[in-house]
Amino acid sequence: MMTATRPWIEEAEAILLETTGVSVLRDVPLRTRTAFGLGGPARLFLTPEQPEALGETLRRLSEAEVPFEFLGAGSNLLVADQGPSFVVISSQGLEDKPRIEGDLVRVGAGFLVPRLVKRLTRAGLAGLEFAEGIPGSVGGCVRMNAGWHEGAFGQAVAAITTVGRHGAIESIVPGPGTFAYRSSPGLGGRFVAEVTLRLESDDPARIQDRVRGFHENRVRTQPTGARNAGCVFKNPPGDHAGRLIDAAGLKGRAIGRAVVSDVHANFIINQGGATCADVRRLIDLIRDTVQKRSGVSLEQEVIIWT
Repeated sequence: MMTATRPWIEEAEAILLETTGVSVLRDVPLRTRTAFGLGGPARLFLTPEQPEALGETLRRLSEAEVPFEFLGAGSNLLVADQGPSFVVISSQGLEDKPRIEGDLVRVGAGFLVPRLVKRLTRAGLAGLEFAEGIPGSVGGCVRMNAGWHEGAFGQAVAAITTVGRHGAIESIVPGPGTFAYRSSPGLGGRFVAEVTLRLESDDPARIQDRVRGFHENRVRTQPTGARNAGCVFKNPPGDHAGRLIDAAGLKGRAIGRAVVSDVHANFIINQGGATCADVRRLIDLIRDTVQKRSGVSLEQEVIIWT
């Protein structure tokens, strides 16, 4: 068990010396692995390639009370400038390509969603067209129930292979309480290792037309090409966070090198050289200003690692 005289990093190092089937990297700069493009290094960065190896590692880390968190493609993540105070476990090694069997598709958690949408389009499988521009991994999008407008990832999920924080490997069939708006409460703290999707057959040309429509809408309404983590706040019931932030006069407001997008007010842009501290101060300013102006308390969507 971790003690005051033996910090988590030493406990983790001792465990990982005896670990097999999990690659271990040290001092990995997370600014290169997050959409925001900022944040300090991960002292220990693990990339499992099989759920079984990860399960054994998580069991031992949990028994020693070593803190850890899971990383997908880092598309909705803000990392502290000094780096996270825990082991980072990445899904990048679990990028098994889509295996198509009729209307079912099995795919590794580390596979990137834009690549998946292209593969599904060629195969004539519909249901994830809305996700064409989400720069996340399959596992991360399931964990966050990522979506856009009328679409959400959870609608297409038929089964999920997970690894619990104490190492248990489970196959979960989603039920009514598995997914919610931009979250997956039914998964608890489990790591998503593989996902089975249930989709619908359609003409690839029609699917491509819908993908193109989503792409054109996204380019027109979002700051594509700029370093950002997607929507900062969840939409409150019956309204849109971007509209409330815009109505509060915050478009273009900057702190340091972080600025509220002029294209979509629910996006914060890293203009180059922004720090986590800049972004956090800007998030607090937005939340406080909107609360004072409209009485609405915005709920944060972007995840912060400290």
